[in-house]
Amino acid sequence: MVGAGMSIRATRAVGLLGVASFVLILVGAFVSPPLWDTPGINTSSTHLAMYLYANHERTIASLFIYSLAMGLFLSFAAGLWSWLRQSEQAPQMLSAIFAFGAIGLSVLIFAGFAVAAVMSYRPQPPALAVSLTDMTFGLLALSGIPTALCLAAYAILVFRHRCLPAWTGWLAFIAVDAHILIAASFLGHGNLFSPEGAVIVAVPATLFAWILASSVVLLRTTTGVSHERPSAATHTVLSRCPRWR
Repeated sequence: MVGAGMSIRATRAVGLLGVASFVLILVGAFVSPPLWDTPGINTSSTHLAMYLYANHERTIASLFIYSLAMGLFLSFAAGLWSWLRQSEQAPQMLSAIFAFGAIGLSVLIFAGFAVAAVMSYRPQPPALAVSLTDMTFGLLALSGIPTALCLAAYAILVFRHRCLPAWTGWLAFIAVDAHILIAASFLGHGNLFSPEGAVIVAVPATLFAWILASSVVLLRTTTGVSHERPSAATHTVLSRCPRWR
């Protein structure tokens, strides 16, 4: 049985989606109040409420840009899943983990954006400002778990089948370790290991670097993906996914 393959044009379109997502993330970072200036865990509730109100316009604008970026990321992840699953025989568990991990991290991030938007849309009482801020960073921190699953599945597929360059798999594994770390940020109350600590800045950068790297690789591909499946007689993995060295 032969299905329609993923053409070079479609593959490069997936790469463009990833690059566009990365660019919007950068734009959002410039529009947003600097994360490293966010009041720390020991900041008074009154000071936090004043900070949120003073920066509410920039926050709302950046959340809109970030949301567009995450929408493009979901589209990119769907295209990359279509690519990756061709390298794997049934039941295609790793590519399924990649897909559900991408969905899970997006859901948590969008939920965090929604809370942050409510937090910034109008002036908040100090006590509520603290709770909404903690919930925002908490949702973003917990998104590290599905992110780690998504990228770990990607890395294993790349290492096992060489359907994309191995160095992108190593980059994904670095991001896996980093996102497990950010998920554990609630275990600490210091400047580094806390929901508002330095990990909230450094860790997402590893995901963004992987998005850009894998997108550029797809843009530069010269081979489409064939959906042809091997016969039961030979059990030979055909060139359903180009092999990279």
